[in-house]
Amino acid sequence: MDNTLPQMFSSDENTKLNSHTHSLVQTESTGKTFTITLNNAAMRNALSTAMFDGLQDAIARATASAQRGETIVVILRGTDKAFCSGFDLAECVDDQSMLAQFVRRLGAITRTLREIPAIVIAQVQGPALAGGCAIVAACDIVCASSSSTFGYPVHRIGVSPAVSLPTLMATIGFGNARSLVLSGEIVSAQRANEIGLVHLVACEESALALEVAKLVDALLLKGAHALRTTKKWLNQIDGTSADGFLGRNAQDAIDRTAHLCDGNEAKSMLQDFWSKRKSGL
Repeated sequence: MDNTLPQMFSSDENTKLNSHTHSLVQTESTGKTFTITLNNAAMRNALSTAMFDGLQDAIARATASAQRGETIVVILRGTDKAFCSGFDLAECVDDQSMLAQFVRRLGAITRTLREIPAIVIAQVQGPALAGGCAIVAACDIVCASSSSTFGYPVHRIGVSPAVSLPTLMATIGFGNARSLVLSGEIVSAQRANEIGLVHLVACEESALALEVAKLVDALLLKGAHALRTTKKWLNQIDGTSADGFLGRNAQDAIDRTAHLCDGNEAKSMLQDFWSKRKSGL
């Protein structure tokens, strides 16, 4: 949510080639791996209406592929020097109703990523902030370059990061989640690794891609049904399944956060933040 803050398919010979193109999101399905790439480097892969459209479509197709047993691993990544810098605040300033809409769409994405019957790997370089961090927290395994950063700097525009809390608390624990979302602190990859948000840190982006490829190869050697079942059980145990404590409260967190976005505080703080930003203050 800090606005400084492509769809293609390929395959091996055993997989039918499918192709589809979206201006802001790329997808590639190779063998049992479905890769989703946010592709708007100029905007640091910010979540605009168009980006949400492409991302939700890509995730829906990855989910359908996983349900058919065609996909075991989903990789989610961003182009260039950013994973995702959060919401496109310019669009929210132009139409203040968009902030609440974006929160609802982000909430739907985080819930789907947690429920998709495939192992979701976040491949993170550069900033993964606000909505970008929420997406990361919903993934199963997070691999990051040493230059990546994470956090929820959203209170400065009068918005709560509560939409991310169910998966974030399950991932890094209640205490670390409380500190991260209340402080608004932006943390390094090393610190994110220490609190459990990041599971592997690579020194450079080229090394990161290699480590992710090695991880995918290792996962694909395992039983697909065993992996899917283990993920389902983990969701039940950590409470993020639809009938778990955190999962049952997820929609309420989304609704309350969206309602907050429509309040006077969020509207005035967003305008103030944007005015100072445009003035270079």
